[in-house]
Amino acid sequence: MVRSFFDQSRISPTESGKTEKIDKKSYLPAYVQLATILKQRISAGTYEPGSRLPSEASLAKHFGLSAMTARQAVGVLAEEGLVKRVQGSGTFVQRIGVATSHFGLDALRNVFMDKDHLDVRIIKATVESAQGAPCKALEVENGERLVVVERLILHQGHPFTIQVGYARFDPESPIVETMLDTKMLTGLFFEHGPSCFMKGELRLLPACFNEKEAELLNSKAGDSAFRLEHIFYDFSDQPASFGWFTVSPEKMPLISKVGVWNE
Repeated sequence: MVRSFFDQSRISPTESGKTEKIDKKSYLPAYVQLATILKQRISAGTYEPGSRLPSEASLAKHFGLSAMTARQAVGVLAEEGLVKRVQGSGTFVQRIGVATSHFGLDALRNVFMDKDHLDVRIIKATVESAQGAPCKALEVENGERLVVVERLILHQGHPFTIQVGYARFDPESPIVETMLDTKMLTGLFFEHGPSCFMKGELRLLPACFNEKEAELLNSKAGDSAFRLEHIFYDFSDQPASFGWFTVSPEKMPLISKVGVWNE
């Protein structure tokens, strides 16, 4: 049976024939309960993608709530990207935005923020003549002297990732201090605070473990890995620091949730 546009915008009972109710004695605020009901209906297909939700006034009247409470509930759905308010037309259920999904670095963040179980070991800190990608990224000539730092990062006693970093060699630059200070490095990625950088760029690339990485991370040479490249710019808008993390996909899964999740 095909429902009309106006049928879809009415208050509808659940498939069991019962209309959900707001428990005003619950510890959950009424607007949260209503938002959950609406999300469940979207998930069940009662309100299909592209259909119009009941008006906030209708929702308020049907559930015995204030107009402000109904507006708060719809606002929750709008913030989560489940519905879109169109001035003068109403509120419409959004289609699943797979093309605009985002993959976070939650695994890396969780490890870096778990400071009680984090062990960072500097396995190399030198000044050397660099070649190839670091020179290109930092816009310097091949053979120029760069600070090179390599770290092995362990979590709960197990190797998690290797971080390699390059910066222009300038003993008076605060960037060199950042390169050597592990707390500043982790703070740069996942905490708010002052920084000697103006902006940065992250790039996630497929890679394979080389023999050294495989040995340090208890893996096999040639196994698949992620390479998270990072380049940061100073306040003169010049590339100042370049490097990457190498980690296995099992330890840093990339997950993006789309659609309706009643969590």
